[in-house]
Amino acid sequence: MTGTSDNSMTKAKLAGLIERDDQWATLETLLTDSLSGSGRVALLTGPVASGKTELLHAFGESCGVNFVKATCSAFERDLPFGVVGQIFHPLDAPAEVGELLDAAARSAEGPSARQLHALCIALMDLTAEAPLVIGIDDVQHADSSSLHWLLYLIRRLGQVKVLLMLSETASPRAAHTALHTELLRHPHCRDVPLAPLSSVCDLFDTPLHADDAMGLSGGNPLLIRSLLDDQRLCKPRDDGGLVIGPSYRRALVSCLHRSDHHVLPVARALAVTGEQATRDSLGRLARVDADTVASALDVMNEAGLLADGWFRDPAARGAVLDDLSAQDRKEMYLGAALLLHDEGAPATEVAPYLVMADHSENPWMVPVFEEAAEHALRDEQIDMALRYLELAHRACVEVHGRAAIAAKLVRVEWRVNPSAAGRRLGTVVPAMRAGQLSDRDVTSLVQPMLWNCQVDEATEALERVRRATTTSNGVRAMELWLACSHPTLARRPQSEPVKTRMVSLTSGPMLKAVTALANVLTYGSSDSSATDAEHVLQAARPSDSGSWGPESAMLALQALVYADRLDVAAQWCDKLLEEARAKNLGVARAFFSCVRAEVSLRRGDLTTAFEHAHNALDFMPAGGWGVALGMPLGILINAATKMGRHEDAASFLEQPVPEAMFQSRYGLHYLYARGHHYLATSRHYAALADFLSCGELMTSWGVDQPGVVPWRTSAAEAWLLHGANRDEAKRLINEQLARLGPDASRTRGVALRLLAATNQPHNRPQLLQDAVVILEEYGDQYELARALADLSKAHQALREHRRAWTVARRAWHVANVCDAAELCEELLPSRGKADAEDAPAEEKPVDPIATLTDAERRVAALAAVGYTNREIASKLYITPSTIEQHLTRVYRKLNVKYRKDLPADLHSYLPSTA
Repeated sequence: MTGTSDNSMTKAKLAGLIERDDQWATLETLLTDSLSGSGRVALLTGPVASGKTELLHAFGESCGVNFVKATCSAFERDLPFGVVGQIFHPLDAPAEVGELLDAAARSAEGPSARQLHALCIALMDLTAEAPLVIGIDDVQHADSSSLHWLLYLIRRLGQVKVLLMLSETASPRAAHTALHTELLRHPHCRDVPLAPLSSVCDLFDTPLHADDAMGLSGGNPLLIRSLLDDQRLCKPRDDGGLVIGPSYRRALVSCLHRSDHHVLPVARALAVTGEQATRDSLGRLARVDADTVASALDVMNEAGLLADGWFRDPAARGAVLDDLSAQDRKEMYLGAALLLHDEGAPATEVAPYLVMADHSENPWMVPVFEEAAEHALRDEQIDMALRYLELAHRACVEVHGRAAIAAKLVRVEWRVNPSAAGRRLGTVVPAMRAGQLSDRDVTSLVQPMLWNCQVDEATEALERVRRATTTSNGVRAMELWLACSHPTLARRPQSEPVKTRMVSLTSGPMLKAVTALANVLTYGSSDSSATDAEHVLQAARPSDSGSWGPESAMLALQALVYADRLDVAAQWCDKLLEEARAKNLGVARAFFSCVRAEVSLRRGDLTTAFEHAHNALDFMPAGGWGVALGMPLGILINAATKMGRHEDAASFLEQPVPEAMFQSRYGLHYLYARGHHYLATSRHYAALADFLSCGELMTSWGVDQPGVVPWRTSAAEAWLLHGANRDEAKRLINEQLARLGPDASRTRGVALRLLAATNQPHNRPQLLQDAVVILEEYGDQYELARALADLSKAHQALREHRRAWTVARRAWHVANVCDAAELCEELLPSRGKADAEDAPAEEKPVDPIATLTDAERRVAALAAVGYTNREIASKLYITPSTIEQHLTRVYRKLNVKYRKDLPADLHSYLPSTA
């Protein structure tokens, strides 16, 4: 006799079963009835892996009477009496039973009624004295001969001490079998349904894990057990969440394989097509009818494998896909693509399946890939667009279409890997020469060609475009871009100067940006050009869908830099850099880092300039920069030189650069930086040659603006340091001042500093003080430190020693802030901060407030008493962005983080208007 219910349930739980009290009690009742001589049948039904097998085995092993079990398998359906043999084998049946089974199995027409009757009698004889519990697992897979015998036995159980337990996976199809029909007629048969578990709180460490487990398993005991195994065997997650590991994936796939044969194909079709798949499309892909799809989905929902017709977690979908062989997976993806295409689905839905199928052998796929590539470009998915275009190129057999796709590949790849785009040009140039490309495609290739130093090929393309009868906005933008970046190839229209050319509201960002830059290069800084550049940046994205990519934003930024709008340029650079970082756009990050480095260099923030320039070459190595390498490399050389790191600057100069660079605007930055390195290392004639070369190029190109590179002041400095031809130096300085006019600018501040060196000692202090005021306003810390250093020397020459020392101390602090180590050493030889503290009383460094410029002190004083940035800007008549930059430097110099931390001593510097 069976033990108590509590003991039985303990054993069941040890077998991995919970929430089976009612089912266990039902089985105990049926067992009691059968022991009294009235045979019973228990049909254990439930979804796949719902615990039927565990319950059957656990009850049979603990029931206290003789227990035999048989397991059915779909692979053994063709084995006659396979299940019956499993039952009789452990019962020590007489030899006659074995002979009877052999004879019945050999019968071509199946077992006869006489044979079935004889086998039933043999079983009843064996149970006459000892009760018997028979467990048959997965009875839906039993062979037909065994099913006939079971039906025969069930009809005769009324006076036999037998409990027959049958387990069956619930299925709509199983309800219509002969076995089910017979069981419904049997008065002593009981259904024992097993539903998914409703709670697993006792099995997991935390309620959160238990909730997650229920969400992933739907209460399926096998899946729950697999999740427990994953928590035990896998590395815990950093966030403490539930681990989904290999055990879960294996268990889920096992459930599908154990289900009816139609379930697995539908599950695979669902994994391939996605959540929005219709039952019709699933049926076509799985090659079954709609009713079968509905049945399979119901089975998977009931088993907890799906939730409302979709996988409970991406890991579940991935497990189903991984269960497919590589070839089967490709075939299913291709089948899904064909289905979607036949149904008229958009290219954005069809193309991903073709990519996953790695299939591009049919002409109808070409427009699908091209349209999908356009959408990918608009969504800034550049890598995906490239993949689509590569497959379109592979599928296209028409010559002109294939050439057009190749040209587009060049344009798109230029935005993520310019050097790779250059390698593609080898296949596109022959197509251009053969006349297989449109004028628009040829126009779009000019920039990549010149970027990759293919000047001859670019010249051919320009000749082809210029022979065209119409001039589009794209051609206008290209001509202006050439005038700005490759002036030797430009053909600027003689009528209608650039400055007065109107840009229409429908003009693209490239035409607007290059027009603003051309105006700055030709006519100098103006509010209208800066405004036009900002308009471009307001609509800019780090990855533009046009053929120029992110360069339109870069050109607009350069227009602001050359116009000395450094604060505005810095803000836009930081914004675009963050967007490009979020989207992992390497080329865009390289471009914007380069401009940000130039802004920092012109502000005298040498360390930041050096770091951003390094970043630019990290995001896009030197080979990818092409002719534009002169920009980031020039910044590195210039920043290293100003910091006194001459060996580093020399090593950067050893980097090979393309010869074509020196016929482009980018070469000016390199020549200018190299000249300053030569100047700092006492190679004055070499420096002068580089500066004068800049002047010759800029003059001949019509872009002689100091905002690009102030070659006149640098050449004058070379003459002055050499100690010869001071008259030529003075002429260059005066010429520079005349070209600048009365407006203040960084270059004017530098020119005044150098002009002081050509004047008599008593005239120098005033010129240098004027230079200091200008450089303070424009925030160039390095040039301000130099101007202060020269002012200190001027006071020293006039024997104004105390004033000279005060100015020298301030110059040292400014130079120290911008990491100009060599200049610091020149101002306070062999003395660092600690040494300066030990100086005599009259020579001790001033308090930290003394390190501030006059402009910074005014801003800091107003901020300390509670004025907002906008209010300070209104009082001092400068922009809020300038206020922000001043405060950033104030916080750094005073080593504070917030306004409330500003020292009270600043109050004495409040402007009278406050």
